[in-house]
Amino acid sequence: MRVAHLGDSSAGRELVEGMMGAGHDVVKLEDPGDLREFQALVVGVGDARLEATVEMLESFVFDGLIVIHTCLSRGVQVLDPLEAHGVVAVAAAPFAQKRWAISALDELGETIASLIVGEMGATTVEYRDTERPGLAARVYYARMLRRLARHADLFEDEPPELLGNVDSEEIVAAFYAIEEPGLRRSYLESARRLGEVELREELELWALQEENK
Repeated sequence: MRVAHLGDSSAGRELVEGMMGAGHDVVKLEDPGDLREFQALVVGVGDARLEATVEMLESFVFDGLIVIHTCLSRGVQVLDPLEAHGVVAVAAAPFAQKRWAISALDELGETIASLIVGEMGATTVEYRDTERPGLAARVYYARMLRRLARHADLFEDEPPELLGNVDSEEIVAAFYAIEEPGLRRSYLESARRLGEVELREELELWALQEENK
C-alpha cells in the first residue's frame, strides 16, 4: 500500500516505521494536493494541532482514502469532517510495548487498524473516545517516570524502546484530563524534571507556570 505521512510526532513515526517494515511504501507528504497518489494517510501531529490539520485536509481527501491519526489523547471523532468525504477514519496510537489503542467509526476501520498493527507484530485494544484523554495522561506519566529513572541510571541497561517516547506537546495536552489533585501535582513535578534533564525548555517552563497557578 502506498502511504503518505504528514507530521513529525513520535507516535506517527513509530507507525510509519512499522508500516515500512511490513512492506508498505511510505512517503513524506510535502503537498496535500498529491494525496490522490496514495491509498492511506498517517496524520502524525499532536493534540494541539490535530483539529487545524484536519480542517486543512478537508479540501484534499477523497472517498476510500484511509486516514489514521496517531494522537493517543484524541479519538476518531476528530476525523468526522473527513469522514463526511468518504474516508475510512481510524485513530491508532501506541500506549505500551506492542500494544496500540485504536478507535474507528465502523467495522471496516477497526479491521484495517487491526491488520496494520498486526503486520507490525503488535496487538490492538479498542478505546472509546471518552476514555482516551485519561489513558493518555496515565501513559505519559508512566513514561516520564521511566525516562527519569533511566536518567538516574536505574534502567541503564534497558533497551530504549521500552522507555517509550513522549512528545512535550502531548504531555501538556494530556495533563488537563487529570482530575485527582495529587496526581496533577506529581505529573507536573515529573514534567518539570523531565524538561530539565532532557533540555526541553518549553516543557519545563510550562510545568513551572502550572505549578505556580
